Amino acid sequence: MKTGTLATLTAAALLVALLLLGMFNLSKPRILVLHSSQRSSTTVGKMDEGIRQTLDRNRQPMTVRWHYLGMDALPDEDHRQDATKEGLRTLQQFKPDVVIAVDDEAQEYVMRRFAGLARPKVVFAAIDHEPAEYGYVGAANVTGVTETLPLAAIRDLLQYVKKGQPVRLAVLSDASPTGKGRVKQLQAFDWAPHSVASVHAPTDFAAWQAAVKGMEGKADVVLMLSHGRLPAGPGAAGAVPEAELIQWMETHSVPLPMGTDIEYVQQGGGLSVAPSAKSMGEVAAANALSWLKAKSAEPPPPASQDTRYSIAARAAALRARNITLPSIYLEAARLEQLYYP
Repeated sequence: MKTGTLATLTAAALLVALLLLGMFNLSKPRILVLHSSQRSSTTVGKMDEGIRQTLDRNRQPMTVRWHYLGMDALPDEDHRQDATKEGLRTLQQFKPDVVIAVDDEAQEYVMRRFAGLARPKVVFAAIDHEPAEYGYVGAANVTGVTETLPLAAIRDLLQYVKKGQPVRLAVLSDASPTGKGRVKQLQAFDWAPHSVASVHAPTDFAAWQAAVKGMEGKADVVLMLSHGRLPAGPGAAGAVPEAELIQWMETHSVPLPMGTDIEYVQQGGGLSVAPSAKSMGEVAAANALSWLKAKSAEPPPPASQDTRYSIAARAAALRARNITLPSIYLEAARLEQLYYP
């Protein structure tokens, strides 16, 4: 009898403990980090590093989940719509209190439909379009940090690369939401003493190659704003791997190719000046935490811009073009582990 009573009490105590644990886990705030790109992206890795470091310093218990839409590797709109449905299912199942949504594709395809709703709260990050384009302005459940291309830093670096001479810039971008937003920023910027000779948005790799070949003698530098998910040619299935596109640029482009994301150098390119993904992650996570700790009636933290940037460089590619950079640029790349031999 005593043994049976003890077993019953033990089982009851375990059941109560499990119920309490379940209630505790359900009561913890939930943050979803929704990325536009693949997990393997170097920029995504830096962004996640900044988010994790900021969240790890927080003592409030919470549950965090990551979801990667992988839009940068998808060949067509049908695949992007499938990725959208999967992202929406994740939101429906996880029921986050806050979503940190990274890059324009996450806003365009998933999060814009939540603007103005009671939940989830939305912290956008690294967007190149104006928040108004996603219906975020005036939405009480939205804040975030926009991405500002380091165009002034690029303009100054070109002074060193071309030994003080004015530079003719050609611009290349794909037709993604990120690429279109970056083109707008570039066209609104004062490049003096340099000039923008041409802007191209090829829809496939064959058109991209033709545009680059046509730049010879007309441009000194080709600035790549976005270079993902290009099909090989009109109607071709699948996207040309970014590493293949970048290697072609380094081999065949007469104007100096320069990237505006750290992937360009990580996958074989010579030089990039890019928004700092790590600092963007830090700011977005800090916004999410402060909003979670605020009272429900309080307005969101004000939206902001992050102007910090990263330098990435590959020594072999720079040597092949007889380019010597000031040591401060190379040391900056080494500090962020973005310097490659």
